[in-house]
Amino acid sequence: MKRLALGLFAAVALTGAALAAAPADPMASRYENTVTLTDAKGAVTKVHYNKDGTMTVTQPDGTKVTGKWTLKDGKLCVTLDAGPTAGKEGCNPFADHKVGDTWDVTLADGTKSKAALVAGR
Repeated sequence: MKRLALGLFAAVALTGAALAAAPADPMASRYENTVTLTDAKGAVTKVHYNKDGTMTVTQPDGTKVTGKWTLKDGKLCVTLDAGPTAGKEGCNPFADHKVGDTWDVTLADGTKSKAALVAGR
């Protein structure tokens, strides 16, 4: 009985250690914040990523489009539900960012935008 108790304790302790060692969600900084994409003409698109793998894109004219996102092989892949790229997965290299960071992004149509992670929704 004592061995069984020690075995259970060890199993629970190791499980806890494994869970504690699990890597943090690299997208966590985006869930309660906004990624803005500013094109060469200054038009701003806002992207909200949700923990469940869904997303909402608000285009410069206020039109909203939903979609899904996933991380694959070091890339952030997005599939929108409407628009010219509807149903087509587009991927870009992924890097973890914190609020205040800016970086360059190549969009599905080949144009470049300046991305920023902004606090809040």
